Amino acid sequence: MPGADGLLCIGLLEDDADFREELALGLGGYGFRVAFACDNAAAFYRRLQEQPCDIVILDAHLPGEDGFSVATRLRALSPVGIVMLTGRSALEDRVRGLEGGADVYMTKPVDLLELSSVIRSLARRMRLAKAPRPVDTETRASADSTWSLQDGGWILVAPDGASLHLSAQERTFLMALMDAAGSAVSRQVLAELFLPESPGGFELRRIDVLVSRLRAKAQSAGLKLPVLSVRGQGYVFAA
Repeated sequence: MPGADGLLCIGLLEDDADFREELALGLGGYGFRVAFACDNAAAFYRRLQEQPCDIVILDAHLPGEDGFSVATRLRALSPVGIVMLTGRSALEDRVRGLEGGADVYMTKPVDLLELSSVIRSLARRMRLAKAPRPVDTETRASADSTWSLQDGGWILVAPDGASLHLSAQERTFLMALMDAAGSAVSRQVLAELFLPESPGGFELRRIDVLVSRLRAKAQSAGLKLPVLSVRGQGYVFAA
């Protein structure tokens, strides 16, 4: 990321034909390579397998499998960036989307200039998460436990050997906590890691959503994640 042509590769899942065409043409005009644009989840999965993308944009309301389910499935399988772009603006839908795996949740109508800015910001965060770290992440562990981040920090390994594949934000979050070696990391510090170019624009509530999502993901994999909330301070890896 980006590809050989220097452009970020985008995949679209949107059932409204006119808006789908508008997105594809508009994003192309803003310097992205839109690899495919599908109107249903089955076609989207097929195309994504043929043409992996850096970032996907998902509508929520779709025929058959909805966008929330698609986001959850993608997040469990891939570190791809996920932008949900939908007409559903209720708070419960936003929380459902973010907890389900989306990195960004936006509502229609949307200005293409704003959307392109959001996509580039997400791509920068993903590159930051993949950047080499001075501390060896192959066997990284907190000072008093055998939890570790392996495979460049993309896999969390529990003391019993159970493992969990991480998204870019989850990797950044856990690296920060494990670097702190038992000390709490504030939400403000985490916001700077997630959105270094404009940490004040990062909604701190999204960190709580990320933690809730990560705990549920770990629990479904049979792991009891030792991440605790410290009131008035932030989060700590307490293993």
